Amino acid sequence: MAEHNIEVDKNDNVVGLRPRTDFYTGKYIHRSSHLILFNSKNEILIQKRAPTKKWYPNLYTCSVSGTVANESYEECINKEMKEEIGISIPVKFLFKSSFFDKQDKAFHAVFVGKTDQEIKPDKREMSEVKWIKADELKKDIKEHPEQYTPPFVAGMKKYFAEFYRAEE
Repeated sequence: MAEHNIEVDKNDNVVGLRPRTDFYTGKYIHRSSHLILFNSKNEILIQKRAPTKKWYPNLYTCSVSGTVANESYEECINKEMKEEIGISIPVKFLFKSSFFDKQDKAFHAVFVGKTDQEIKPDKREMSEVKWIKADELKKDIKEHPEQYTPPFVAGMKKYFAEFYRAEE
């Protein structure tokens, strides 16, 4: 049976459920949850999307997933961090933003967390994970945005402008 994601309107009001494949057309808006994960060295975990992914294959992003069934953004991030990277930690909601392009239209709830636990990546979702200093990531996104998913670039620019304090 096909997985169903939540469809929302342009104001993020729930319309109903749709098969995940319907969203690949770029005609419908969905919800997703993102995790900016820090370790004690002030590094951020980024992951390279698997080459088999429909949206933005082989590009870097943070731990991310679309909301399924009738789950909330919070339920989604708690479930997905276990499934995608093998951890379960408290996270804090930071902001919600929208990103619409030709292939993907979504509202993104961005959460932040901190851990030094071992990351156990789901190889179906990602081909690589790595920790990168936050200031280096900020610089690399500016210099090489094509290496990252467009929603990640937009979300991280907002994060760095409004929430992040560089190391002193």
